[in-house]
Amino acid sequence: MHILTGLLLSKLFAGQAKIRIFRGFRGIVEIKHAIPGRVRYYIPVLKMDMEKGQLLEQQLMKAVAIKEIKVNPLLGTVLVGYDVSKIDEVTLTGVLAKLLGLEKELEKTPRSLVGQELSKVLKSANSSIYEQTDGLLDLNTAITITFLSLGIWSIVRNPSILPAGISLVYWAYNNSMKQLE
Repeated sequence: MHILTGLLLSKLFAGQAKIRIFRGFRGIVEIKHAIPGRVRYYIPVLKMDMEKGQLLEQQLMKAVAIKEIKVNPLLGTVLVGYDVSKIDEVTLTGVLAKLLGLEKELEKTPRSLVGQELSKVLKSANSSIYEQTDGLLDLNTAITITFLSLGIWSIVRNPSILPAGISLVYWAYNNSMKQLE
């Protein structure tokens, strides 16, 4: 429900700003090609799932605004012919997401490709540190100890610059508390 509300509000408040073409939701319900009255979607959850595709066809054909629907389970695509006077692409995209139960996927915070790769590098570094220390340390613990050590060293060495040392100790504390969760 939140998704449909968001889609409708974004359409209402778009105003006269730069016209932006709605392309769906990357990796979930993507619009691959659209002309008025006809749109092709790429929906990965439909790949190799004929049952889900047939169910989607049955549900969509009940709608008055839908003229035709063709699901290709081999490619995970859906071709929808619709009446432009009764429904638009944005609403149709929301309906597809709702019918396929993809609302939770849409609410997740998307991760950039760089963010995903960085996460893999950090997981790899974590595993390496854990293995090299025979389970004594992991990356998070090493960072916590480093912050704590630098913070204490900064406070002892140069007490006039207290915020920097205290900040490092605070970061170490926060980092260690995250491990307990």
